[in-house]
Amino acid sequence: MPNPPQMPKAPSPEEMTRWVRSALAHLYDAASLQTHPLNALLDADKTLDTITRAQRLRRLLLDGIESLRPRSTLATIPQAARAYAILSYRYVDGLTMDEITNKLSLSRRQIYREHEKGIEAIAVLLADQYSANQPPNPAASNLELAQVEVSRLRQSLRTESLSLSDVLDGVLALLSPMAEQAGVEVNVQLTPNLPNLPNVQADRVQLRQALIGVLAYALEIASASVRLNISSATNRVKVDVAASALKATPCDEDAADAECVELAIAKALIEAQGGQLAFTSNPTTWQAALHLPATQQATLLVIDDNADLVALFRRYLAGHQVNVIGITESERALQLAAELQPALILLDVMMPGLDGWEVLQHLQSTPETGHIPVVVCSVMKEHKLAHSMGARGCLTKPVSQGDFLEMVRRWLGDLQPI
Repeated sequence: MPNPPQMPKAPSPEEMTRWVRSALAHLYDAASLQTHPLNALLDADKTLDTITRAQRLRRLLLDGIESLRPRSTLATIPQAARAYAILSYRYVDGLTMDEITNKLSLSRRQIYREHEKGIEAIAVLLADQYSANQPPNPAASNLELAQVEVSRLRQSLRTESLSLSDVLDGVLALLSPMAEQAGVEVNVQLTPNLPNLPNVQADRVQLRQALIGVLAYALEIASASVRLNISSATNRVKVDVAASALKATPCDEDAADAECVELAIAKALIEAQGGQLAFTSNPTTWQAALHLPATQQATLLVIDDNADLVALFRRYLAGHQVNVIGITESERALQLAAELQPALILLDVMMPGLDGWEVLQHLQSTPETGHIPVVVCSVMKEHKLAHSMGARGCLTKPVSQGDFLEMVRRWLGDLQPI
C-alpha cells in the first residue's frame, strides 16, 4: 500500500510572510503562481493541475484581502481598515503605492507600515489553514468558496454608478502582463449603435474581481485571442467574452471541479449585484455572457396590496431619480416585473390570492426576473426564510425613511437628484 503524502514542514512566520508578499507581487502571473512554494502547503497531496494551482492560490490571496474588509460602510477609513484599503487598492485595483498615498492622504511610511500589517494578517490566515491540516477537496472547495463569497457579499455590497470603460481599462491593464506571457491578443469591440460604454450599477471592487476572474480564465485557456463585445439593451449592459483556439478543455458551467472555482466565484459576484453570468463552449471556443444593470432612472417595483404604502415610498424618494411603481395584484405583478425589468422589487408576503412567498418563488425561478434583487417588506419577521428563498434583504413594517433609503441605496447606489 502506498504511503500517504507527507505534509511539508510548516514555514516560520517570517517565511510565510515573505511567501505571501512574493505571491501578491505576482498575483496575475500564472507561471509564478503555478510554481510558488505556497502551493506545497495548500496542495500537499498534489492533486491539482498547474493551472488550477495558480487559480486556487490567486483566489485564496484575494479572499485573504477580502477577510480584512471592515463591516462598517462609513465613508471615512478608520485605522483598523487601512490595511484592507491599501491591499485592495494595490492588488485588486492595481494602483501604485504613490497613488495610494495620495488617495488616502497618508505618509509613505504609514502606507508601507499598514501594507506590511495586511500581508502579515494574510500570512497568519494561510498558516492557520495549513495548521488545521484540512487540504481542500477539489470538488467541494468550489461550492464552499462560492457559498462563503455570496454570504459575505450580501452583507457588504454597496452599488454605485460606475464607468464600465474605466473598470474595463483597469482590469485589462492589470492582466496585460498575463496576456503578453500567454501570447494572447485581447480585443474590445462596441456595437455600432453604442459609441460610448454606458455606466453600470455595481459594486466597484466586486465587479473588478468578477471581470478579473472571467478574463484571467479566458487568457489561461485561449491560445490565439480573447474578444470582448459590448452591447446595450433596455436597463442592461451586456459583455460577451470569447476565447478562441482553446489549449485546454473548458469546465462545464455547473461543474464542481476545483479548476472552475474562479468562474463559480465570478458568477456569484455578478449575481449578488443583480446581474447574470453564463458560460457556453464548443471544441474551439469558450464564451461568457455577462449582463449588468445599466445606470439610468431606476424603477422600483412595489408589490403590496396597500396603496398607501406605495404613496409613502414615493414621498420618501421625492426629489430623486427613482420611478416608484406600485402593483396590488400578485398575478399581474409577475408579468409587470418581466416587462419593466425594475432595478429593485419590494415585496409584501401578506398578499391576497397568490401570496408573497409564491410570488418570490416565481420571480426567482423565472429567467426573465431571476436576476432582479427582491427585498421582502412585511410585518412578519421571517428573515431567515426570506433569505433562504432568495430574497436579497428584508424590511420590517412599519418602515422608517432611514431604513428604507439605506436599503434602496444598497441596490441603486447614491440617489441622484431630479
